[in-house]
Amino acid sequence: MNDASMPIRVLVADDHPAVRSGLVALLDSAADITVIAEAADGDAAVTAAREHRPDVVLTDVRMPGATGIEITPRLRETGANVLVISGFDLDAYVLGALAAGADGYLVKSEDPQRILAAVRYVHRGDAVLSAAATRAVVGALRDRDRGQPRGRTAGLPGTADSWSPGTAGPGHGIAEGADDRLDRVDSGSGSSPGSFPAPGASPQDSGAFTRSGAADPTFTRREEDVLTLVAQGLSNQQIAKQLFVEVTTVKSHLSHALMKLDLDSRVQAALWWQQHRG
Repeated sequence: MNDASMPIRVLVADDHPAVRSGLVALLDSAADITVIAEAADGDAAVTAAREHRPDVVLTDVRMPGATGIEITPRLRETGANVLVISGFDLDAYVLGALAAGADGYLVKSEDPQRILAAVRYVHRGDAVLSAAATRAVVGALRDRDRGQPRGRTAGLPGTADSWSPGTAGPGHGIAEGADDRLDRVDSGSGSSPGSFPAPGASPQDSGAFTRSGAADPTFTRREEDVLTLVAQGLSNQQIAKQLFVEVTTVKSHLSHALMKLDLDSRVQAALWWQQHRG
C-alpha cells in the first residue's frame, strides 16, 4: 500500500498469547498502523497473509510448526514486507532470517517506539536491524574475512543507542538504513532458501552471504552506484537525493541488480556488496 493517507496493515504472528496481545495493543495505539489479523503459528500466519494481504508481517522467529524464518519466503510471495522479532539474538537466527528474505530483525527488548518505527521503515522499503542483530551480521562478515567460524552472539541486548531509523549502524551501514529487498540466497551447504542453521552453526555453513558458485554479475554504472549506497546504509530517498534522480529510478536500478544477483531483499544485496566489492 503506497497511499500515505491509509494506515499500514499489519499481521502479527506469535505463539505466546500475552506477547501477541502486547504487540497488537502497541501497534493499534499508533494512528498510522492497524492490525488486520493475528496468528499463533507459522502455517496460520501464511494462511492469514494470503487471505488479508497485509503490508507488513511482524512474526516471531520460533513458533510451532513452520518457524518465522521458514515461512518468510511464502509471506513475501503475498506482497508483504517481513519483520522478524524474537527474544533471541543468536547469529544463526539473525543470519537465517536475512537469508530467508526478511526485511528486518528485532529483539523483543526493543523500546516500543522503535518497534513502531521499524514497522514504518519496513513498510516503505527500508531494512531494519536491531543493534544486537547488526553486531551479529558485522561480526559474521569480519569472521568470514578472517576465515574464522562464528557461533552464538554474546547475548547483547538489542536496545543500544546505535540503533536509529534511517541511519547506518555499525559495520558500514548494514543496519536499519540499508533498506529495500535483498532476499533469497542459495546455500553452499545444501540448505534451501528459507532454511536456517542450528544455533551455534557458523555463517560459513549457513551460506547466508554467498551465491552458489555463480560468477559475479555485470552491473551498469548506475546499478553499481545504487548498490554502493545501499551497502552504506542509505535509504531509497537518500540515494535518490545523492544521485539526483527520482526514487522510482533508484528502485528500478535496485530491482535490476537484485535480479542479476538472484536475490530478493535489499539487506542481502548490501551484504553481498560488502563481501564482494566492499
